[in-house]
Amino acid sequence: MSEPAIPTAVQIPEDGSARALERRRVGLWAVIALLMISAFLLVKIIFRLPDSSNTLYAYGVAVTGVAALQISVAFLRYRDPAFKGTRLSPNGAPLFVSALVAVHNEEEVVEICIRSMVQQTYPHMEIIVVDDASTDGTASVLAELAKTLPIRVVSLADNVGKKKALAAGMLVAKGDLFAFTDSDSTWARNAVARCVSIFEANPDVGAVSGHCRAMNADKNLLTRIQDTWYEGQFSVRKAFESHFGAVTCVSGPLAVFRRAAVYNYVPAWEKDRFLGQEFRFATDRMMTGFVLMDERHAKKVRKVAEGTAFAEPAFPHQKWRTIYCKSARSLTVVPDSMRSMIKQQVRWKKSFIRNLFFTGAFYWKRPFLTALVYYLHVLFVLAGPLIAFRHVIYMPLHGSYESMFLYLAGITLIGTVFGAAFRAEDPDGGYRWYYRPLMSLFSTLVLTWLIAYSVVTLRKMTWSRG
Repeated sequence: MSEPAIPTAVQIPEDGSARALERRRVGLWAVIALLMISAFLLVKIIFRLPDSSNTLYAYGVAVTGVAALQISVAFLRYRDPAFKGTRLSPNGAPLFVSALVAVHNEEEVVEICIRSMVQQTYPHMEIIVVDDASTDGTASVLAELAKTLPIRVVSLADNVGKKKALAAGMLVAKGDLFAFTDSDSTWARNAVARCVSIFEANPDVGAVSGHCRAMNADKNLLTRIQDTWYEGQFSVRKAFESHFGAVTCVSGPLAVFRRAAVYNYVPAWEKDRFLGQEFRFATDRMMTGFVLMDERHAKKVRKVAEGTAFAEPAFPHQKWRTIYCKSARSLTVVPDSMRSMIKQQVRWKKSFIRNLFFTGAFYWKRPFLTALVYYLHVLFVLAGPLIAFRHVIYMPLHGSYESMFLYLAGITLIGTVFGAAFRAEDPDGGYRWYYRPLMSLFSTLVLTWLIAYSVVTLRKMTWSRG
């Protein structure tokens, strides 16, 4: 099977090249100009409507303000931590990496994923593939790969789900760092090396998230708009959180965790329970939450490990930072049909809800600005369906079609702002940034409503890629 084109990691000097910095400054001012125009128009829109209210005004200002803050910090303050100098770990030995992936019925994509792991430039690593009782030809593919590639295959007799499968892999892993990926994702050759350099230079970093784009971006309109959304979620949102050392989700395509930050909490992670039953989603968010949690929560979570193989060695709790590395690149297959995308979004929203009750309980202790944006984002997600219903359905039914038009125009403007940010980050992307406003409209008209469905069906734990 041929290897996909993995983008080469961007070579960014410690202080950034003059040209790169100038491009980012120009891009930033273009984005800020669009934000100012958007804010002005939103205010004009709200006060022109006969049903204008302080609540709607506050919502519009908050959404615009959060976008401006995140983009400004991402453009002006974030610097790729992989280029801030390196040093060896305290004992003088290089950090050893255990790269892990759990697979279940993935015979069509698993080879590409594994070969990208094997071809890493970082030499001090092992690769562990956990076959979660696949019933297709996955086991045969893994057996053939194991004949020629330096991989270890752990085969499970029963299908236990992604968390428990990865826990089985961690139990036999030897690494100082755990590098996770998804079975439908691939890594750039130097991705692990970039992440390791951050851990070596920063003993207080507990986890590093790489950058991710869509592998199948050019397949259709749906994959193109997702690709632009992925770029913003990483280069803007994660860059913003990373500046404060508090990335809330170290994402699955390329997620590296320090053993000392998570090992004693693995039993609580794999046995996570919510609303009286096992919660099989929130894999990335909950693992990140364990790194970010305060000492009080750490004591409670650690108790779950008592009497298990993960109880020893007992690593001391400390206030870890979670970081985003832009130059550690990965690609993932995004849904290419409406059905599969809806299923994915429902999983993600259920994970968001569950994690809110965990990370939301202590994230306020993190730096003020990133905590404020976190809780405002929660508000936006929960209030989104109500705002959309009022403008897209209720007001038109009462004769106010202008309300719907102006509301959607405001959404498009905000999407255009993030499109401009995409263009500034990816100047060679050409026309691609045009798809970002479409993603904003699609999110408002379709995806927003799924939060309500996710709440109602929260106890349904069926895992499917669609």
